[in-house]
Amino acid sequence: MVTLNQTSLDIELDQPSQFHYVWLRDNCICSECMHPDTLERTLITAEIADDIAPQDAQVDKDSLVIDWNDGHHSRYPLVWLKSHNYSQSRFNSDPAAGEIKLWDREFQSRIPSYDYQALHDSQQTLLEWCCDLRDYGLTIVRNAPLVEGEIERFAEYVGVVREVIYDRLHNVRATPGEYNAYNVASTTLELKPHTDMPCYNNPPGVQMFHFLVNETEGGESTAVDGFNIAAKLKEQDPQAYRILATTPVSFQMDSARGDIASSNPLLTLDANGELKVFRFSNQLARPCNIAAEDMDDFYRAYRKIGRMIEAPENKVQFRLNTGDMMVTNNLRVMHGRNAYGGEGQRHLQLSYMDMDDVLSRIRMILKQQQEAS
Repeated sequence: MVTLNQTSLDIELDQPSQFHYVWLRDNCICSECMHPDTLERTLITAEIADDIAPQDAQVDKDSLVIDWNDGHHSRYPLVWLKSHNYSQSRFNSDPAAGEIKLWDREFQSRIPSYDYQALHDSQQTLLEWCCDLRDYGLTIVRNAPLVEGEIERFAEYVGVVREVIYDRLHNVRATPGEYNAYNVASTTLELKPHTDMPCYNNPPGVQMFHFLVNETEGGESTAVDGFNIAAKLKEQDPQAYRILATTPVSFQMDSARGDIASSNPLLTLDANGELKVFRFSNQLARPCNIAAEDMDDFYRAYRKIGRMIEAPENKVQFRLNTGDMMVTNNLRVMHGRNAYGGEGQRHLQLSYMDMDDVLSRIRMILKQQQEAS
């Protein structure tokens, strides 16, 4: 049964549900309003009349059928309405949506680990890896081929390479003479946990390391779940959380290819107030340009979150050997390493993707599985 109101209609789906006329007209899925091949919207929202309303609306078998006062005819499958039912709560019909799973030091014994060839042999295994990267933000891939450029080929296998001002395929190895190195990563010094490229307004979402050789003593990799740190900070010190979510911090880095600088809060929230991006890099931060009356409060919050990042109970530590890859959600997980000895070779290659590419791969695999079933 359908009941027409002034600006909306009521319909019984699995529960009493309400849909507004303008929303229904705007989301008509017929071939006149949506291109049948590209599935892009062709209806112009701004051209919908202010007084849009049904002349008639009824359920016909498994669809809601509406004759509009602008002369248009729409048919909405009830299953489609159920999947987009905003009247009871905000819907999320994205099959790639997952669940953020926070972690601390105890995660060290259960970091998701995959075999490189298995990811190429099985779409189901690749799907599981993508989901672990989405949910945990940290995975290890073992036994990758010891061939230069393999990390770039892996990125292209999953999605596409995200270009930054460093080389598309970036080499990291110790540079003789610590103070001739272009950044801390190219020295043997300890590299504190950080996210990469915080100087970008939209940092690359996925960072991938591939160890072509690791024969040094020390240099164990470290990782910290920034979302877990932020959750603890919000619970323990809401004022510090608010300060770090509203105060821009400046970052800058340059290379022969460019000079990138931006100012953003360390904690970027989405429209619902949920944490969307965690960025932190002590080595790339620039002098704060904050109002004098806010400086003390900011540094109190800034030092507090920095100490939480360094706390042993929040950090995992593990060794990556020759042929291993580490893949992180760079919008969430900080990575680093211990100092290492100068003896023995250590050479890794680095490439980036975006998390959107990982989510895209999840959707594509799920779609293929659905079509095959």
